Amino acid sequence: MDSINELELRDILKKKPSSAKLLRHLVKALLSPAKTWDEKRVYWHFLRNWGKDATIVHTMIESLKTKERFPFDLFVDITSDLRPRSSTILALLKGLRKQRANHEIINARSWEKWDKRIGALRSQLLDELITEGRKEKQNMLEKFEFLRAQRLTEQAGRVLRRMLELFPNDPHLQKLKAEFEDEWARNVLSTHMTTLSNEKLERMVIRNSPADDEMLDCFMHAGEKICQEHPEFASDLAIGYFFMQEYNRALKALDWAPESLANEWLRVDLLIAARHFVEAMDLLGRLELKYAENPETSFAVNYLKAQCFKELGQKEAALEILQSIVRIRPGYRSAQALIQEWTEGAFWE
Repeated sequence: MDSINELELRDILKKKPSSAKLLRHLVKALLSPAKTWDEKRVYWHFLRNWGKDATIVHTMIESLKTKERFPFDLFVDITSDLRPRSSTILALLKGLRKQRANHEIINARSWEKWDKRIGALRSQLLDELITEGRKEKQNMLEKFEFLRAQRLTEQAGRVLRRMLELFPNDPHLQKLKAEFEDEWARNVLSTHMTTLSNEKLERMVIRNSPADDEMLDCFMHAGEKICQEHPEFASDLAIGYFFMQEYNRALKALDWAPESLANEWLRVDLLIAARHFVEAMDLLGRLELKYAENPETSFAVNYLKAQCFKELGQKEAALEILQSIVRIRPGYRSAQALIQEWTEGAFWE
């Protein structure tokens, strides 16, 4: 709300009105019941910065007559050289409490020397703000750690940057920043090295001879003609290519097959075998939603997702998935076997 009114004030100043005209506009706005307190507060402080204390006092008096709120902190600052009466101090404390404006006394210290209650109130408010700040900081830390554990790196980074803006001198946050940046760099490097390894592996695969490719293309062409009349043959053709390790041709053949649960899972296996891990994970996500009523689906999906994560260089994420499977279903031997293999028998709990 303050920013909106600051823009309004800026627009007024751009028109370069005379001082008298600007003062009339501000006083009228301050005494208007249509303006909210947040809107008015900007104008009060503008007058203070402008040095128009006489106008502020006059407007405060008019506000009291109409029972409109005015800024207690400015009132204390303007009267800092005057010793207030006990009744005035009592009225101030009552007004702060009634208007729920105790926070305004935090930056107005000049009356503390006249009454200990003002200093005590200020100390209490500061303690509350510190406690609230610590609680907010703890909540943000917990959110950051949750996002970090879920490998939501971008979101975790935004939370960490916000904490550093609020608490720039906190040594623990500075340490967290260094750890987070190091972890991010290692993940980027790990992903890059995995990509290089995959490319190297692909280069090491024995390429078909031109004659072999020609024969396989003829086989595919003939198979497609049969599949047009007998779509059920497509899955058999895909499995044949699967055994020949012609995974991309197998996927192409499977495109002719009718939609079924078996064919969808076969496609997942082919995508993983062809090292199309991102596509495989996308399909797994869709299958999990599609067959959500089957309790076995979730275990199968997560088991295969773990393998994809492992191949993409995210070994820790893969192990976390497998461990969650085993915790829920200790008898899932395939998951246990992969954990043992990937940790070389180390304690993984």
